[in-house]
Amino acid sequence: MKGVQVVHNCKLEIERVREQLIQVAEEYGMNAEGTIELSRKLDVLINEFNEKNEIKLP
Repeated sequence: MKGVQVVHNCKLEIERVREQLIQVAEEYGMNAEGTIELSRKLDVLINEFNEKNEIKLP
């Protein structure tokens, strides 16, 4: 059951950062440093999530 909680927490963090990214991009633009930083953070979170779930695409 602990694994399910970890996955749930990862999903919540991904969603939280995604929402921040959208807000910052809308306010400051796609090329703003804050937008780029959040985009990179989101990439890392998604990669970590995928590694934990060992998702293998065909």
